[in-house]
Amino acid sequence: MGSAGEEIAARFLERRGVIVVDRNVRVGRDEIDLLVRDGQVLVAVEVKTGAGRDSRPWENFDDLKRARVRRAAGALGIHRVDLVAVQVHRGGATVRWLPATD
Repeated sequence: MGSAGEEIAARFLERRGVIVVDRNVRVGRDEIDLLVRDGQVLVAVEVKTGAGRDSRPWENFDDLKRARVRRAAGALGIHRVDLVAVQVHRGGATVRWLPATD
């Protein structure tokens, strides 16, 4: 479900004028799901996906995961980390973009 969520998140961001630069960027043992350009700013995006309208995928972006994404982003000189939470359900998907969660 993770790769489907990433695809939904990428399309969601692109419809809002964000440019997807790369996906699944490995930095040592860490990974950035999406690397995007929002205007002039390079942004690391973590995507969390849950099944069902009652899922709360944003809650899975815990302190440990946040630290790992920040570390990877910092190694690339990126100072902004966003979260995109995708809830996949029978009627489609609901997407929440939480900019600058760091």
